[in-house]
Amino acid sequence: MALPMNNSPVYHMTVPSSGTEVKFKPFLVKQEKALLLAMQSEDEKVMVATLKEIIADCIIGDIVVDELATFDIEYIFAQLRAKSVGEMIEVIVKCDDCDDDKAKVKLNINIENINVKMDDAHNKKIELWDGVGVVMKYPNFSMVSKMQGIQQKDMTPEQMFDIIVECMSMIYDTEQTYMIKETPKQEVLDFLDNLTNDQFQKIQTFFDTMPKLTHEVSYACPVCEKEHTKKLEGLQNFFS
Repeated sequence: MALPMNNSPVYHMTVPSSGTEVKFKPFLVKQEKALLLAMQSEDEKVMVATLKEIIADCIIGDIVVDELATFDIEYIFAQLRAKSVGEMIEVIVKCDDCDDDKAKVKLNINIENINVKMDDAHNKKIELWDGVGVVMKYPNFSMVSKMQGIQQKDMTPEQMFDIIVECMSMIYDTEQTYMIKETPKQEVLDFLDNLTNDQFQKIQTFFDTMPKLTHEVSYACPVCEKEHTKKLEGLQNFFS
């Protein structure tokens, strides 16, 4: 006789980048164990692969995990964590001025209050000059897998340009559009190489203002009593 199996509850969430509502179920003990093992390994490749599997297992319906924007991934995992382990997480924040080991505060944060912040200056359509511009798309899970282990400060110009090209959807002018996936990569790189610094900075602004998982906290240092207001951004700040 087979043992009885638990039926998981079903919840709803809205994917930030698309506004699409999806159903999901909490991750189970076996998936939490896999996540803990991945974190203990300190191997980014293992972490990314495990996170991908957990999201794929928990989302009900058709969703292409590799095509999710990075901030979608962060938000979805936060929602899964809230319904699977609990809404409250413990975060340790430090004083900006004190070197004392005691100059840190333990804060309890409700995950459900952590949201993806959209910057008013953010725009996926960027006009560069006289009706010529680009339409961008967000870095996705597939790109995270390719770039894992590479810190931004260590990126070569070639790697940086590869990311930009992968995040370009199309180039347009006053007469037509040129889909990036149908355009030879070298032509796109030549297009970027011939931009002025000001024009290139407009593209860089797309990345600088990209939506992020964000929560603002206020606290006082227990040593110097200085008041702090700090913005926590990205999964590493909430689940390290």
